[in-house]
Amino acid sequence: MPEPGMMMINLAKAEKPLGDPIMSESELAVYVSAFETSGFTGGINWYRNLDQNWHLLADVHPIIQHPTLMIYGEQDIIPKSENLTDFVPNAEVVSLDCGHCIQQEKPEETNKAILKWLEQHNE
Repeated sequence: MPEPGMMMINLAKAEKPLGDPIMSESELAVYVSAFETSGFTGGINWYRNLDQNWHLLADVHPIIQHPTLMIYGEQDIIPKSENLTDFVPNAEVVSLDCGHCIQQEKPEETNKAILKWLEQHNE
């Protein structure tokens, strides 16, 4: 196991892929084209703004009461929340046998889980 906090950095520095690709060359080309056009600023700004978000949300009630679906990847290096239902008491959790990029790795299973959940919560 890598030292704490180094797993993502070690993956980024790997000289060769550590597994099978999760998307085809044509799918990858869509992302490359988008990032060549707009850069990665939009995706990284959420992390850059964490302190500001903390202040903006300081007085917001932290408990989400609405029915919610959380889909986890069993192989994700980001661990499952141990206290999810403390903050989202009406969360239904689905776990799929994949990593972090759930919708790319398991698109059919992801869609089925979402559609099933929506059908169950259709009012």
